[in-house]
Amino acid sequence: MKLNRLSNNFDEASASYDQHASVQKKTSEHLAYLCSSLPEKPKKILDIGCGTGFTTLALQKYYRNATYTLCDLSKNMILSAKNKIPNQIYIVGDAENYTFNDTYDLGISNLALQWFENIESFLSGILLQCKYFAFSIPIEGSFAAYKNLFAEKNIPILAHHYWNIDALLALAKKQGDVIRSDFKRYDLFFENALGAAKHFKSIGAQGMTTPQNKIKIAARLLANPVEINLNYDIFFTVLWKK
Repeated sequence: MKLNRLSNNFDEASASYDQHASVQKKTSEHLAYLCSSLPEKPKKILDIGCGTGFTTLALQKYYRNATYTLCDLSKNMILSAKNKIPNQIYIVGDAENYTFNDTYDLGISNLALQWFENIESFLSGILLQCKYFAFSIPIEGSFAAYKNLFAEKNIPILAHHYWNIDALLALAKKQGDVIRSDFKRYDLFFENALGAAKHFKSIGAQGMTTPQNKIKIAARLLANPVEINLNYDIFFTVLWKK
Protein backbone atom coordinates (compact mmCIF):
# COMPACT_ATOMS: atom_id res chain seq x y z
CA MET A 1 0.00 0.00 0.00
CA LYS A 2 2.79 2.44 0.89
CA LEU A 3 4.62 1.72 -2.38
CA ASN A 4 1.43 2.20 -4.39
CA ARG A 5 0.83 5.54 -2.70
CA LEU A 6 4.41 6.66 -3.30
CA SER A 7 4.40 5.66 -6.96
CA ASN A 8 1.04 7.37 -7.50
CA ASN A 9 2.29 10.56 -5.81
CA PHE A 10 5.41 10.68 -7.97
CA ASP A 11 3.48 9.77 -11.13
CA GLU A 12 1.14 12.71 -10.51
CA ALA A 13 4.06 15.07 -9.78
CA SER A 14 6.14 14.15 -12.82
CA ALA A 15 4.81 17.05 -14.93
CA SER A 16 5.48 19.68 -12.24
CA TYR A 17 8.66 18.15 -10.76
CA ASP A 18 11.32 19.93 -12.81
CA GLN A 19 9.75 23.32 -12.20
CA HIS A 20 9.61 22.96 -8.41
CA ALA A 21 12.44 20.59 -7.48
CA SER A 22 15.16 23.25 -7.23
CA VAL A 23 16.70 21.70 -4.11
CA GLN A 24 16.72 18.25 -5.68
CA LYS A 25 18.61 19.65 -8.67
CA LYS A 26 21.19 21.34 -6.44
CA THR A 27 21.74 18.22 -4.33
CA SER A 28 22.13 16.14 -7.51
CA GLU A 29 24.82 18.51 -8.72
CA HIS A 30 26.67 18.46 -5.40
CA LEU A 31 26.47 14.68 -5.11
CA ALA A 32 27.80 14.34 -8.67
CA TYR A 33 30.63 16.74 -7.82
CA LEU A 34 31.59 14.58 -4.82
CA CYS A 35 31.82 11.63 -7.24
CA SER A 36 33.73 13.55 -9.90
CA SER A 37 37.22 12.53 -8.81
CA LEU A 38 36.92 8.86 -7.96
CA PRO A 39 40.20 6.90 -8.05
CA GLU A 40 38.88 5.00 -11.07
CA LYS A 41 36.68 6.42 -13.81
CA PRO A 42 33.34 4.54 -13.70
CA LYS A 43 32.13 2.96 -16.93
CA LYS A 44 28.82 1.57 -15.62
CA ILE A 45 26.67 3.71 -13.32
CA LEU A 46 23.40 2.87 -11.54
CA ASP A 47 21.10 5.80 -10.61
CA ILE A 48 18.57 4.74 -7.94
CA GLY A 49 15.46 6.86 -7.48
CA CYS A 50 16.43 8.71 -10.64
CA GLY A 51 13.30 10.89 -10.82
CA THR A 52 13.36 12.93 -14.03
CA GLY A 53 17.10 12.43 -14.50
CA PHE A 54 18.78 15.26 -12.56
CA THR A 55 21.54 13.10 -11.11
CA THR A 56 22.45 11.29 -14.32
CA LEU A 57 22.57 14.60 -16.17
CA ALA A 58 24.87 16.01 -13.48
CA LEU A 59 27.14 12.96 -13.63
CA GLN A 60 27.36 13.10 -17.42
CA LYS A 61 29.34 16.34 -17.08
CA TYR A 62 32.12 14.23 -15.55
CA TYR A 63 31.50 10.77 -17.01
CA ARG A 64 30.04 11.38 -20.46
CA ASN A 65 31.03 8.01 -21.91
CA ALA A 66 29.66 5.86 -19.09
CA THR A 67 26.63 3.62 -19.54
CA TYR A 68 23.81 4.57 -17.18
CA THR A 69 21.06 2.42 -15.69
CA LEU A 70 18.26 4.55 -14.23
CA CYS A 71 15.74 3.08 -11.78
CA ASP A 72 12.63 4.66 -10.28
CA LEU A 73 9.38 3.54 -8.71
CA SER A 74 7.39 5.94 -10.90
CA LYS A 75 6.80 5.06 -14.55
CA ASN A 76 6.04 8.70 -15.36
CA MET A 77 9.32 9.88 -13.84
CA ILE A 78 11.12 7.28 -15.95
CA LEU A 79 9.34 8.50 -19.09
CA SER A 80 10.45 12.06 -18.34
CA ALA A 81 14.04 10.91 -17.80
CA LYS A 82 13.97 8.94 -21.07
CA ASN A 83 12.95 12.04 -22.97
CA LYS A 84 15.98 13.93 -21.62
CA ILE A 85 18.52 11.11 -21.69
CA PRO A 86 17.92 8.63 -24.52
CA ASN A 87 19.88 5.47 -25.22
CA GLN A 88 20.35 4.39 -21.61
CA ILE A 89 18.91 1.50 -19.59
CA TYR A 90 15.70 2.16 -17.65
CA ILE A 91 14.02 0.15 -14.88
CA VAL A 92 10.61 0.86 -13.36
CA GLY A 93 10.70 -0.78 -9.95
CA ASP A 94 11.19 -0.61 -6.21
CA ALA A 95 14.97 -0.42 -5.91
CA GLU A 96 14.94 -1.50 -2.27
CA ASN A 97 13.55 -4.90 -3.24
CA TYR A 98 14.65 -5.14 -6.86
CA THR A 99 17.22 -7.73 -7.95
CA PHE A 100 19.75 -5.98 -10.18
CA ASN A 101 21.30 -8.55 -12.51
CA ASP A 102 24.53 -6.67 -13.08
CA THR A 103 27.43 -5.05 -11.27
CA TYR A 104 28.35 -1.37 -11.44
CA ASP A 105 31.40 0.79 -10.94
CA LEU A 106 29.27 3.45 -9.25
CA GLY A 107 25.81 3.46 -7.69
CA ILE A 108 24.22 6.76 -6.76
CA SER A 109 20.98 7.88 -5.12
CA ASN A 110 19.87 11.46 -4.58
CA LEU A 111 17.17 12.13 -1.96
CA ALA A 112 15.53 8.72 -2.31
CA LEU A 113 16.74 6.49 0.52
CA GLN A 114 14.55 8.27 3.08
CA TRP A 115 11.60 6.41 1.51
CA PHE A 116 13.18 2.99 2.11
CA GLU A 117 12.06 0.71 4.93
CA ASN A 118 15.56 -0.54 5.87
CA ILE A 119 18.46 1.62 4.70
CA GLU A 120 21.08 -0.52 6.45
CA SER A 121 19.97 -3.70 4.70
CA PHE A 122 19.78 -1.92 1.35
CA LEU A 123 23.29 -0.47 1.66
CA SER A 124 24.70 -3.84 2.64
CA GLY A 125 23.20 -5.41 -0.47
CA ILE A 126 23.90 -2.66 -2.98
CA LEU A 127 27.59 -2.52 -2.03
CA LEU A 128 27.87 -6.11 -3.21
CA GLN A 129 26.98 -4.87 -6.70
CA CYS A 130 28.52 -1.38 -6.75
CA LYS A 131 32.21 -0.70 -6.18
CA TYR A 132 31.32 2.82 -5.04
CA PHE A 133 27.98 3.99 -3.75
CA ALA A 134 27.06 7.64 -3.17
CA PHE A 135 23.88 9.00 -1.67
CA SER A 136 22.26 12.10 -0.25
CA ILE A 137 19.45 12.03 2.28
CA PRO A 138 17.49 14.50 4.45
CA ILE A 139 18.45 14.26 8.11
CA GLU A 140 16.79 14.91 11.44
CA GLY A 141 15.81 18.57 11.73
CA SER A 142 14.69 18.98 8.11
CA PHE A 143 11.44 20.94 7.67
CA ALA A 144 11.43 21.75 11.40
CA ALA A 145 9.21 24.85 11.31
CA TYR A 146 6.65 23.19 9.04
CA LYS A 147 6.46 20.00 11.09
CA ASN A 148 6.27 21.87 14.40
CA LEU A 149 3.30 23.88 13.16
CA PHE A 150 1.25 20.70 12.89
CA ALA A 151 2.85 18.78 15.77
CA GLU A 152 1.55 21.40 18.22
CA LYS A 153 -1.98 20.46 17.11
CA ASN A 154 -1.21 16.72 17.06
CA ILE A 155 -1.70 16.47 13.29
CA PRO A 156 0.58 13.86 11.65
CA ILE A 157 2.91 15.34 9.05
CA LEU A 158 5.79 13.82 7.04
CA ALA A 159 5.64 10.85 9.35
CA HIS A 160 8.59 8.84 8.04
CA HIS A 161 11.76 8.73 10.11
CA TYR A 162 14.81 10.93 9.46
CA TRP A 163 18.17 9.74 10.76
CA ASN A 164 20.48 12.06 12.65
CA ILE A 165 23.79 12.82 11.01
CA ASP A 166 25.96 10.95 13.55
CA ALA A 167 23.91 7.77 13.16
CA LEU A 168 24.07 8.02 9.37
CA LEU A 169 27.82 8.51 9.36
CA ALA A 170 28.23 5.53 11.70
CA LEU A 171 26.00 3.44 9.43
CA ALA A 172 27.98 4.47 6.37
CA LYS A 173 31.28 3.54 8.03
CA LYS A 174 29.84 0.18 9.02
CA GLN A 175 28.96 -0.62 5.41
CA GLY A 176 32.06 0.65 3.62
CA ASP A 177 34.98 3.05 3.66
CA VAL A 178 33.73 6.65 3.65
CA ILE A 179 35.86 8.45 1.07
CA ARG A 180 33.81 11.67 1.09
CA SER A 181 31.03 13.11 3.22
CA ASP A 182 29.39 16.50 3.50
CA PHE A 183 26.44 18.39 4.97
CA LYS A 184 24.50 21.24 3.39
CA ARG A 185 21.37 23.22 4.26
CA TYR A 186 19.04 24.49 1.55
CA ASP A 187 16.25 26.93 2.48
CA LEU A 188 12.99 27.58 0.66
CA PHE A 189 10.62 30.30 1.84
CA PHE A 190 6.85 30.40 1.38
CA GLU A 191 4.22 32.97 2.31
CA ASN A 192 2.36 30.41 4.41
CA ALA A 193 2.15 26.69 5.13
CA LEU A 194 -0.19 26.18 2.19
CA GLY A 195 2.60 27.23 -0.16
CA ALA A 196 4.91 24.69 1.49
CA ALA A 197 2.25 21.97 1.22
CA LYS A 198 1.82 22.73 -2.49
CA HIS A 199 5.58 22.50 -2.92
CA PHE A 200 5.64 19.01 -1.40
CA LYS A 201 2.77 17.92 -3.64
CA SER A 202 4.43 19.33 -6.76
CA ILE A 203 7.50 17.12 -6.18
CA GLY A 204 5.54 14.03 -5.07
CA ALA A 205 6.50 14.23 -1.40
CA GLN A 206 3.17 15.07 0.22
CA GLY A 207 2.82 13.33 3.56
CA MET A 208 0.11 14.87 5.73
CA THR A 209 -2.58 12.62 7.15
CA THR A 210 -5.22 14.75 8.83
CA PRO A 211 -7.57 13.10 11.36
CA GLN A 212 -11.23 13.76 10.60
CA ASN A 213 -11.72 15.77 13.78
CA LYS A 214 -8.81 18.10 12.90
CA ILE A 215 -9.44 18.89 9.25
CA LYS A 216 -10.67 22.40 10.03
CA ILE A 217 -7.66 23.07 12.27
CA ALA A 218 -5.31 21.88 9.52
CA ALA A 219 -7.03 24.11 6.97
CA ARG A 220 -6.58 27.16 9.25
CA LEU A 221 -2.92 26.32 9.83
CA LEU A 222 -2.28 26.02 6.10
CA ALA A 223 -3.94 29.34 5.36
CA ASN A 224 -2.35 31.22 8.28
CA PRO A 225 -0.40 34.13 6.67
CA VAL A 226 2.92 33.42 8.40
CA GLU A 227 6.06 32.88 6.33
CA ILE A 228 7.37 29.33 6.49
CA ASN A 229 10.97 28.28 5.94
CA LEU A 230 11.43 24.77 4.58
CA ASN A 231 14.94 23.81 5.60
CA TYR A 232 16.35 20.83 3.73
CA ASP A 233 19.22 19.55 5.90
CA ILE A 234 21.10 17.10 3.67
CA PHE A 235 23.84 14.56 4.40
CA PHE A 236 26.03 13.43 1.49
CA THR A 237 28.46 10.54 1.41
CA VAL A 238 30.48 8.45 -1.03
CA LEU A 239 31.29 4.88 0.04
CA TRP A 240 33.84 2.43 -1.24
CA LYS A 241 33.11 -1.27 -0.88
CA LYS A 242 35.40 -2.86 1.70
